[in-house]
Amino acid sequence: MIRYGALEILAEKEGDRDTLIIANIGFPSKELYEICDRKANFYMLGSMGLSSSIGLGLALARPDRKVIAIDGDGSVLMNMGSLATIANQHPDNYLLVIIDNGAYGSTGNQITATAGLTDLKEVA
Repeated sequence: MIRYGALEILAEKEGDRDTLIIANIGFPSKELYEICDRKANFYMLGSMGLSSSIGLGLALARPDRKVIAIDGDGSVLMNMGSLATIANQHPDNYLLVIIDNGAYGSTGNQITATAGLTDLKEVA
C-alpha cells in the first residue's frame, strides 16, 4: 500500500471523530491536508523525527482524546529514542503509525536503513 492510500484509510476512519492527528514533515503533512484538512490535524513541519514525540506529549496531556501520530521510517530512525519512551509510557489513547517506504521521501528518496537492514517491527 502506498502512503497516500494509508492516509486515505486513516482519514476515512478518524476524520469525523475527535481524534488528534499529527502528520510528520513533508509529503505526509501535505497529503493529509489534501485528503482531510481539519482543526484536529497538526501538520508538523520543520523538525524531522518529532511527530512521535509530539503525539506522545499530546496523548499524555489529553487522556480524554485519541491521538494518532503518523511517522515515516526515516523520521523514526532520526528519533529512535522516542520508541523506548512511548513503550515506557504506553498511553491507551495513543497510536503511532509508521509508514515505511525504505526512503527519506521528502528529501529526495535517499535509501534509509530500513531498506532490508533494520526491521522497525522488530525494534518496536
